[in-house]
Amino acid sequence: MTTNEDAGSDPDERTLVGRRSYIKAAASAVTLGAAGAGSAAAAGEDYDVIEVPAGRTHTITLGSGDTLENTLIDISARNAKFQISARGSGWEVRNLGIRGNWDETQKAEPFIVSGDGVIDNYYFADGATGNTYPNGPTGIYVANAHSGTIRINNVNIQDMPDNAIYGSSPGDLPSHPSGGGGGGDVIITNSYAADCVASSFRVGTDGSRVENCVSVGSDCGFWAFYNSPKVVDCDFSDSNLGDIRVGDGHWQANARPRLENVRYETDVIHSGSVVGSSAGSPQRTSPEEVEGVPLSAEEAASGGGSGGVSPSPPSNGDEPDEDGEDDEELEGHLLAFVTKPEARNAEYEFTAEGAVELAEADYESPSGRSIGANGNDSVEESDGTARVSGLTGGGYGDAYRVAGPVTSIDIDQPDVMWVELDGEKMSVEEVIEATSGDDSDEDDENDENEASDHLLAFVTDADARYAEYEFTAEGAVELADADYESPSGRSIGGNGNDAIEESDGKYRVSGLTGGGYGDAFRVSGPVTSIDIDQPDVMWVELDGEEMSVEEVIEATSGDDDEDDSGNEDDDASDGPSNALVIDATETGASAEYRFEVSGSVEKATHRDATIDDGDSVDGTAVKGSVDSAKDAYWFSGDITDFWLNGDALVDVEYNAR
Repeated sequence: MTTNEDAGSDPDERTLVGRRSYIKAAASAVTLGAAGAGSAAAAGEDYDVIEVPAGRTHTITLGSGDTLENTLIDISARNAKFQISARGSGWEVRNLGIRGNWDETQKAEPFIVSGDGVIDNYYFADGATGNTYPNGPTGIYVANAHSGTIRINNVNIQDMPDNAIYGSSPGDLPSHPSGGGGGGDVIITNSYAADCVASSFRVGTDGSRVENCVSVGSDCGFWAFYNSPKVVDCDFSDSNLGDIRVGDGHWQANARPRLENVRYETDVIHSGSVVGSSAGSPQRTSPEEVEGVPLSAEEAASGGGSGGVSPSPPSNGDEPDEDGEDDEELEGHLLAFVTKPEARNAEYEFTAEGAVELAEADYESPSGRSIGANGNDSVEESDGTARVSGLTGGGYGDAYRVAGPVTSIDIDQPDVMWVELDGEKMSVEEVIEATSGDDSDEDDENDENEASDHLLAFVTDADARYAEYEFTAEGAVELADADYESPSGRSIGGNGNDAIEESDGKYRVSGLTGGGYGDAFRVSGPVTSIDIDQPDVMWVELDGEEMSVEEVIEATSGDDDEDDSGNEDDDASDGPSNALVIDATETGASAEYRFEVSGSVEKATHRDATIDDGDSVDGTAVKGSVDSAKDAYWFSGDITDFWLNGDALVDVEYNAR
């Protein structure tokens, strides 16, 4: 994280956060001190206060693994504002309070999020000036491109001229002017919203959920804009335009929210229908009636009242059961129902003899979406026969582990859904035939190949959290499962946090794990580099033996005899490997920037950035601007100085090529 002393004379102040930074409120306080904003720890309280001067905006950018916690941002000064952007995997915002009225009446999204992350114990309830939609701030805005899972817990948002939580954009349909959203899920729990224009809680994907929440006096309490989100144990009352709204009157986007024990009085159905009905008159109307909701900015910043929420787990999905023992995965075939991006509420049914369990596929759909069971799926067993029904869509898929023969399959929309067995697309008849002789002799043709491959594993201590790693290899790399456990008794195998990228026969792999788990890969050629972010809690193993990075590289160096053609140079590694991206494509605004690095720097087209002749690189110093566009640079060393004036997102990636 770096700051610039010139920021004190500019309309915006920016905090630049590196990909592997851990943000504490104290660090933010130092930043504002250097930038000319007032900052001090509250006496007797375990949190820090950021006092934003009049007319200024304090900006914080979080990436993968970053955390912002125990912070109070004071915007009481005239036209003082804040801007938080959280994107990536494993970011967390905990115990954050906003003190003061937002008195700027222009459209604003002060808290933008996407990816896999957590917002826990957040207060933004001192209100905003005006009530003319959409002139004013949104409480929390989930970006259209969001494709992960965001968990929002114990928030108190009131008096917003825009939605309290605007979480429907990822579910945008292709017919919408935005072109379709990322399809990510938003899970809102134990929260309170009141007197907000448009809605309190607005979501729009099948996996999204609003649970144990209360809304009072907003235009509507809950708005199911798209698809089939779920609502559980909520109270919505005194809404101006309906306690529950379904679909959209303009774009005619059908929605089918599923209700369980929800109490409300009025509804408005634009397009679609409600699955369920009101469980009676609303019983709760105040934030005090929702356990853990902060009642002031000070209470939120100090962590008072929050029950806490776990982040998207970095483990391999093998969570202990109530007795503390890991559940064993059912042996058998992986049966998956996969959809195209345009699929909506695609239903299916199948029957099987023997056990059937919900499962997660270790690969993605052609649309890049996860394939795993969700809350729309039902498994019923009677006399040894399982009957399963479910629905999915948006390029996602549902998956099951079946131990015996599949006897029937019924797909409601075969033009947008198909069935796969063990990762291979098949017809219904082929699946039934392939499973009819279940547990017959398995094909051993891969045994010879596995004998010459290596099992590369990254293993963690039990206290590790979000331990990241990267490695490169020549030759094929695949997710694998080790046939042994970590010292903590946890499984070692690939999971959804791992990314494998291939180019010209060279593989680049990145991932994260923790909690005593490990990630494993089968590598068929030389491992050429390994980078471990937290070597004090993570180590590397080759074929079950703990080794140093150098020993692994040496042990695998002779594995790829087919590629000894003298083409050892990799153009991608000839220059600096760290990336800095200044992105104004989402904001649609302009920004000027300057920065310096301790090593070398050059212009880049990384992440579809454009190269602008007007941007200058003078040795280690760069000066440029963006206008609804994206600039990128490769650099080595560290960023020693950074300044930005305008509205753009800034992201730093280490070892990006």
